[in-house]
Amino acid sequence: MTRALFCLLLMSATPALAQTFDSAAPIDVDAARIDIADNQNEAIFTGAVVIRQGSLTLNADRVRISYAKDSSGNPQVQRLDALGNVRLRQNTMHATANSGIYDVKGRLVTLLGSVKMDRDGNHLEGARVVWNLNTRTSSFDNRSAANPGGRVTGRFTVPKQPPN
Repeated sequence: MTRALFCLLLMSATPALAQTFDSAAPIDVDAARIDIADNQNEAIFTGAVVIRQGSLTLNADRVRISYAKDSSGNPQVQRLDALGNVRLRQNTMHATANSGIYDVKGRLVTLLGSVKMDRDGNHLEGARVVWNLNTRTSSFDNRSAANPGGRVTGRFTVPKQPPN
């Protein structure tokens, strides 16, 4: 029973990113500078980068966008690699990390390094969180090469009980 309650609390505290995110929405980018290396199929955005896709907003110091070209030669975004002061927001979920990866084709969002996530009064901390947009699941852990036994910490709100 205790394990089931904990799993229910954890599921309610994890972000709804996978449930409400439209990964088919266009990706809008705003940055101080863009450097395009078309031969390498990448664009590097620097300077207070803001990326929006549907209800999701990603902020970082630097973002590298990798792309493939379709049959007409038009770029199709494959992956975003964010580095430095990474912040992710969607609705009531706010997360921060040292870096982040958005695998557009694989539909995976990963935040790495000192990850802190808040949603509706619930708080989780760890080394990494991965959202699988296909399966609508998320995984939060604190393992790293330097800390293989690391643990996730969290605080969950409890609904107020009406007086008896």
